[in-house]
Amino acid sequence: MSEHVKAPALLPADEARDLAIKAAEQGVTTPEWLGFLILLSAYGPMHPEVIAFQERAFSVQLGPQDE
Repeated sequence: MSEHVKAPALLPADEARDLAIKAAEQGVTTPEWLGFLILLSAYGPMHPEVIAFQERAFSVQLGPQDE
């Protein structure tokens, strides 16, 4: 697992609230969501941490399990 460092960001209040809501909708903390968005924006969808986040986010099964 890689080391993580906190990196504060200055955001307008309305956008900060909106991003906090989006994080909650994804079931992650706001810092996790912001980290994902920053890495996705800066390094693209093939960055290992972006891939790992998406695998975790989309690993939840929707609907009944097939037997």
